[in-house]
Amino acid sequence: MFHRCVPTGCSGCIHNTVTCRFLSSSLTLTSTQFSFRLSSCSLQSGGQFYFILFLGLGIDATVNSSSSAPVDPTAPNFHSVSTNLSEGDLFGELEQKDTEWLCAGGFVTETQTFYIVADDGTSIMCQIIHSSVGYVTYSFIFYRTVQLISYACQLNILYLILPIAYSVWYPTIQFTCKIADPTKGEKIWKSINVNNFVTPPPGHDKRSSKADEYSVLHKSTPGTDTPEKYVINANLGVDLQVSLEISRPASIPGYKVGKGPKGGYSYFGTDTEKAEGYVIHRFWPRARASGHIIKGGKAETVQGSAMFVHAIQGMRPNLVASRWNFAHFQSEQLGGVSGIQMEFTTLDTHGQKGAGSGGVSVNVGSLVIGDKLATVTASTKWPGEEETGNVVSRATHLEPENDPETGYAQPTKIRFEWKGPSVVPDVAGYVEGKLEGDLGSVSQPKGLIEKVDVLAEIPYVLKMAVNYVAGTKPYIYQWSNPAKLSITGPDALAPGLSSGFHSTPRRQGLPLIPFFASMLKASAGLELARTAGRIALTFIPVLWLGNMKAKKMFKYAAVHGIKHTEEKKQLYIRRMRRSANLAKILFAIPMLLFWATLIAGLERTPLTGRWRLILLSPEEEDEIANQLAGPGWYQSVGQILAEDGHSRVLPTSDWRYKWVSDTLRQLEASIPVLSREPELCPHWKESGGDCKPLPPPADYPLQPRPRASEYLRWFCDRMTKKDAPASPIPPIPGPPYSLLVVDKPDSSNAFSYGFGPDGGSGIVVYSGFLDEIFTRKPLQYAPVPQSPRSFWGRLLGGLFPTSPQLQPAPTADQTAELAILLAHEMAHLLLSHHLESLSSATVIVPGTLSIVSDIIRVVIFPITMLFGPFVNDGVAQLGKIGSGELSKLSEQCTNFHQETEADIVSARILAHAGFDARDAIKFWENRANDGDCARASTSEMLAGEPSPMKYARSIVGDSHPLSEMRVQSLKKELERWEKERTEALDKSRTGS
Repeated sequence: MFHRCVPTGCSGCIHNTVTCRFLSSSLTLTSTQFSFRLSSCSLQSGGQFYFILFLGLGIDATVNSSSSAPVDPTAPNFHSVSTNLSEGDLFGELEQKDTEWLCAGGFVTETQTFYIVADDGTSIMCQIIHSSVGYVTYSFIFYRTVQLISYACQLNILYLILPIAYSVWYPTIQFTCKIADPTKGEKIWKSINVNNFVTPPPGHDKRSSKADEYSVLHKSTPGTDTPEKYVINANLGVDLQVSLEISRPASIPGYKVGKGPKGGYSYFGTDTEKAEGYVIHRFWPRARASGHIIKGGKAETVQGSAMFVHAIQGMRPNLVASRWNFAHFQSEQLGGVSGIQMEFTTLDTHGQKGAGSGGVSVNVGSLVIGDKLATVTASTKWPGEEETGNVVSRATHLEPENDPETGYAQPTKIRFEWKGPSVVPDVAGYVEGKLEGDLGSVSQPKGLIEKVDVLAEIPYVLKMAVNYVAGTKPYIYQWSNPAKLSITGPDALAPGLSSGFHSTPRRQGLPLIPFFASMLKASAGLELARTAGRIALTFIPVLWLGNMKAKKMFKYAAVHGIKHTEEKKQLYIRRMRRSANLAKILFAIPMLLFWATLIAGLERTPLTGRWRLILLSPEEEDEIANQLAGPGWYQSVGQILAEDGHSRVLPTSDWRYKWVSDTLRQLEASIPVLSREPELCPHWKESGGDCKPLPPPADYPLQPRPRASEYLRWFCDRMTKKDAPASPIPPIPGPPYSLLVVDKPDSSNAFSYGFGPDGGSGIVVYSGFLDEIFTRKPLQYAPVPQSPRSFWGRLLGGLFPTSPQLQPAPTADQTAELAILLAHEMAHLLLSHHLESLSSATVIVPGTLSIVSDIIRVVIFPITMLFGPFVNDGVAQLGKIGSGELSKLSEQCTNFHQETEADIVSARILAHAGFDARDAIKFWENRANDGDCARASTSEMLAGEPSPMKYARSIVGDSHPLSEMRVQSLKKELERWEKERTEALDKSRTGS
C-alpha cells in the first residue's frame, strides 16, 4: 500500500449550487490554487438563470392530479443511481449514445460542460445549456392568467388556450463561458442565447452541436492515443472568442455509475418504469485542453487539464435538489492525477418513505492516478441511517459561519473523500483519497475571488417573483486557495509511491546539472568547447616555453657553477609548478566541455534502444520543423527534384497517387500502437506458425522528440515542484505525412525527407518503382463501380449497351511490395534519422575534427614554425583533405546503421498494419542486385547552399547500401520475435 499527498501546488476549483437556504459547492484545484464557489441555484454553475426562474414560480401539481393513479404515500419516491449496485458494478464505461444530445421537450434541461484548469492556474468553464425552462416560466404566467380569467368568467377555456400558450415558446439554448485568473485578478462571465441550434451538424453525430455563435464538434479517432476529442469554437462578442480542443486519453475512459443504457440515472417517483423525473451525469474525469482565448482582441494560449460532464435533469428543476457539491481536482504529478465528485441532496418531498423523508444525498466520484482511471465511487446517504459498506464518496462542509449578506451558512473549510475498488485491470485492492481546503472566515476570507448576485442577471419582475415564492436570494462565491489531495492504494497503480511523498517542495538547490546539460545539447555546445580549446591552446605554448626557459636557466647555472640562493630556487620551482598546473587546467577545461557536450547529446533511439548522438537544441529542431511545415516541405522537395532534372509530379487524382496514398495511410494507422504495444497489442503471443507474426513489445516505445516548450516546462517544474516527472513529456505529432509521386520511369526508388509535424516530413516515390512492381506481377483491372441510374438511363442503356469501364486494381501482393518500401521510409521519419544525419554531418564530425586539428597543430608547431609559411599551408591543406575523407567515412558508417535500423523498425510497422513482415526479407533480397534506392547525399545537399537552407536540405536521407548484412539483420529480428513469443508462451503455461 502507498500513501501519497498530491501537493498544495496542484490545481482546482470548487463550484457550489444551493437552493432553499441549503449550501452546495463544487471544487476545482489547480497546481497553484484551490477555488470554491457557492450559489443558490440548483445547477452546476452560475449563469443558468433559467432554473432560477422556474424554481421561483413552480408548476401547479394539481392540474393533472385527477388522472394519476393512487399510490401508497409512504412508498419510496426516490431511487438513487447507486441503489442495488454492488461495488464491482459501479464503473460503467461510456458508450456513444451516452453523450449524445437528447434535446427532449417538457421539463428537461440538458448541459454539456467543460471545466478547464490551465497550467497558469486560470479556471475556465464552457457550457452549452439546452432548456425550455425559462420560456415555460413565461408560459406558466400566461397559463395562470388564463386560469384566473376562466374562473372569474365561469368559462372553460383553459384547455383550449393552454396548448396555444405552450406552442408559442420554444426551447432556449445558451452558451456560457466563465474565466477566472487569480494571478491577474481577472474575472469574465459571458452568457449568450444562440440562434439556429442544430444537432447533429452535417458530417457529425449527435455528440456534436452547432449554432450561429458557436460549434462544439466531437471527433473520433479509434486506436490512437486520444480516441475522442471535442473542438470548441465560440464567438461571444467582440470582446471574447474561444477556440479550444479537449482530448481524452485512451487510458482514461469516460464513465457513468452502472452499466447499460440506464447507467447514470437517479429516478424520482414511486415507479422507475414510469418515473416522474430523473437526473443523469456522465463524465470524462481527465482530459487535455489546448487552444487559445481572445480577450479584447488579445490572444492568450491555453494549455492545461480538463474534465467534461454531460448532464440531464428530466424534471422540474425546483424539485431536483436542495443543494449540489461538485469537486474537480487536476495535477500533473504521478503521471497525471484527477479527482472529481458530484453530490446532490433531494428536497424533503422525495425520499425513502415518500414525502417528508427527503434530504437524501447522492454522491458520485472518481480518482485518476498515473493517467489511468483508478476507481469509481458512489454512495447514497439516507436520512437517519448510517453509511455502510466499503465504498466512500462524500462531501463535507466544515465549520460554517453565517454570511449576513446572503443569509447562508458559508463553510470555512471543505472536505471531499473517496474510497472504492480499483478498476484498473490486474490491480486489486481499494483506492482512497481525501481533499481538504481552507476558505477562511466570512470576515477574513482566504483568496475570495468574487461574490455574484445571480438575480441581478434577470428582469426585476421575475427576480421579485423568485425571491417571494422561493424565499431565496441566489449568490455565487468563488475562492482560490491552496489545497491538498491525499491518495492511498496498491503500489501497482504508481510504482515507488510507498516510499513516501511530501506535499510541500523540498528545500534543495536548483537542478544545475540538467540546466547545463540542456545548454550543451546544441550545435553551439561543440563550438563552445572548440573556442575554449583554442584559448587554452594559445596559452599552453607560452607556459611551456616559460618552463623550458626556467629549466635551461637551472641547467646553465649548474654547468657554469653559478650559485643561487635556496629562496630563489624555491621561487622558480613554485612558478614552474603553477605553470604546469595551469597548463593542465587549461587543457582539461575544453576536454571536459567536449565530453560533457557529447554526453548531453546522447539519447536512446525509440523502438531499438540504440545509443546515438544528436547535438541540436529543441529551439534548433523547432527552427527546422517550422521551415518545413506546411508548404515549406513541397518547396524544398521541388528544389531537390529540380536539381535532378525536370520531373513531373503526378496529380492527386491519378490512380497511382491514390494507391500510394492509401497504402501510406494504412501504415500510418499503426503508429499509435508503437507507443503503447503492451496495451494495444496484448495478443502478440498468439501469432505464430502460419499466421502473420506480431512483434513483442519494444523495450523503448516510440516517443516523439520533445519540443523547446516541453523542456522549459519540465525545467520549471524541477525548480518549483517536489516530484516533477523524470523527463519531459512532449505532445505526439501524428500523421499524415506529406506525399509526392514523381513521374520518372527510369528511377526505381524513393526517399524520405524532412522533420517535424504539420506536413514538415514526408515521402517521395518515383513511378519507376511502381512500374517495376507491375513488371514482375502484371497489373489487374476491375470494372468501375456504377452509380444507380434513373429509369430512362436503364431503358436507354438497355437499347444502347456500352462496354463497362475498367480501372487499375493492384493486387494484395503488389500493395505489400509498395508497403514494404513505404514502411522503410516511414521508419526513417519516425526515428528522426534525418535529424541524426544532420547533427553528425554539420555539427559533430566537423566540430570534433576541428578540435583534433587544433591540438595536432599545437603539438607540431615547434617543428612547422622552422619551415616557414609554405609548409604550414601544406599541412593545413592536408588537414582539409583528411577531414573531408573522415567525414565521408563517418557518413557511410552512420548510413549503414540507420538503414539496418529502418529495416528492423519497418518490419514492426508492417506487422501492426496488417501486412506479413516476412515478405520484407524476400523484397530486399530481390532488390539486392537491382541498385540502390538512392537519394541525394548530405554532402551534395550542403554544397553551395545558402545558410537558411542548410538545415532543410541536409536532412534528406542518404543512399541505401543494400547488402547481405542488412538482410541478415532483418532475419535475426524476425527470429527474435519467434523466440520471445515461444518463451512468453512457455512462461504462461508454467505460471512462472
